[in-house]
Amino acid sequence: MATSGSKEVGTIRNRVVDLLRELGFGAHESAVIVALNQQTSSTVAELSSMTGIHHANLYSVLEGLSARGLVVPTEGRPRVYAFAPLSIFEELFSTKVKQVAKGLERLREERKQAGTVPSLVYTIRGKTDVHAKLSGMLSKAKQRIILVCPDIDMLGSEIIDSLKDASGRGVKIRAIYGNSPKELGFDIDERIKEDTMAIDLVIDGKEALISMPDMSVCGWADNVLISGQLENFLEQTWNLVRRNDDD
Repeated sequence: MATSGSKEVGTIRNRVVDLLRELGFGAHESAVIVALNQQTSSTVAELSSMTGIHHANLYSVLEGLSARGLVVPTEGRPRVYAFAPLSIFEELFSTKVKQVAKGLERLREERKQAGTVPSLVYTIRGKTDVHAKLSGMLSKAKQRIILVCPDIDMLGSEIIDSLKDASGRGVKIRAIYGNSPKELGFDIDERIKEDTMAIDLVIDGKEALISMPDMSVCGWADNVLISGQLENFLEQTWNLVRRNDDD
């Protein structure tokens, strides 16, 4: 009659085998790993008796586990095999898990760069926070800025200084205003569209912002799909305004 202790050992052994199989070990590999952890060390003959695996198959399994650093053979006749310290087993899989996580994170970064992430627009409330977001976007611009606003002066001196700094970095700036601005003293292409109401800003086709004229609330996105779409729309508006002016 089986004791409660032997039943518990049997349950643990079966569970460990199932988990090893989930980790990718074969049926023979799992049986050998369990057997070696139930003994201090074992010969091939002893392992065959414990697992029911033929000697020829055991040599192949032991060689594979030894190559992975999980089984340690000793010299002599007959050769004796022992399972490596469990810390090595744990390190093997924790390292692989970290590598997988790192790889998945890299794929997510690539997904974001390719513009395949869900299109999210974040709401920012309060003039101080909206103003800070405008300034922060301008400070990050590297290639191009397109800005639309009813009046450049309403944005404040800090935003104008940020535009000046961007111009000094060689960033190409286009702006559409609701009325003629004062001379800003730096390189910026300007057009007038009298019915301009909202504040729009796109930098490098990567970040976009649409704000109420009083900057009480805005929508902001760092998604290239959204930013690219708004930039294309503003470019079309720019071209229409230019043609109207030429006429």
